[in-house]
Amino acid sequence: MNMPRQARVKGEYCIYHIIQRGNERKDIFFSDNDRERYLETVRNMRDRYNFVMYAYCLMTNHTHLLINDNGNDISKIIQSINISYVQYINRCYRRCGHLFQDRFKSEIVDNDSYLLQVSKYIHNNPVKAGLVKEPGQYKWSSYTAYTGRNQASYRLSEPGRVLQLVSDKPNKAKEGYIEYMGVEEQGLNIMDIEDTLKVDGTNIQPITNIIDAYKWLEKVSYERGCSVKEMVSDKKIRNDEIKRLREDSSLSLKEIGELFGGLSESRVCRVIAEE
Repeated sequence: MNMPRQARVKGEYCIYHIIQRGNERKDIFFSDNDRERYLETVRNMRDRYNFVMYAYCLMTNHTHLLINDNGNDISKIIQSINISYVQYINRCYRRCGHLFQDRFKSEIVDNDSYLLQVSKYIHNNPVKAGLVKEPGQYKWSSYTAYTGRNQASYRLSEPGRVLQLVSDKPNKAKEGYIEYMGVEEQGLNIMDIEDTLKVDGTNIQPITNIIDAYKWLEKVSYERGCSVKEMVSDKKIRNDEIKRLREDSSLSLKEIGELFGGLSESRVCRVIAEE
């Protein structure tokens, strides 16, 4: 028997390290214009939800965000960012389908020491990936806001909280942070892009009834940029969503079949069994 996915463990006024990966590990950015649009989207959602962005890094197929939710629902924040950006990508590239992996990863950053370490980890991502030799050479992170070398990056990230952990004096804090970036630390257990043990999702509660399932189906089709009818008519997309719903809900095979155009229980069972 498949058990429904548990609700996210979260709190109010928390700091989160968020990792959002492309569906099937595929790219989510195809040009610098896309990256600019994503950052613009995050800025717009920051203004709407009043959260604080401490650090970010945009990689080719995933993003890292270090966010203080400021009392807002972190799931709603990430969902709003994703929906807006996916709509842009679908219009721009005339595509229909998932761009992001359904479940984003998150961990609560619950102390100052870990906050400093996570910011360092995020800014070192491009170096770790071999894209640049120094974090300051990478355009699509908040690192230059920490060093004061790019005033434009202040439009999104607010490094003050993290820099104060290095020094109360701004100039010394920037210099100290640059030095800290080069210090190797052992035994850190920071959530990584390949970490599968801390996976969370955009759904706050598991789907337990057909009414919630219909609402979920409407949300998924909206994210894909197509109608429910179009999505259910596309065999590949339909089968993918059947498997996902089976994993993330406690619905019976009969209920799932009804949701996806009146499929029989045996047909739903075969779809779920397919690789």
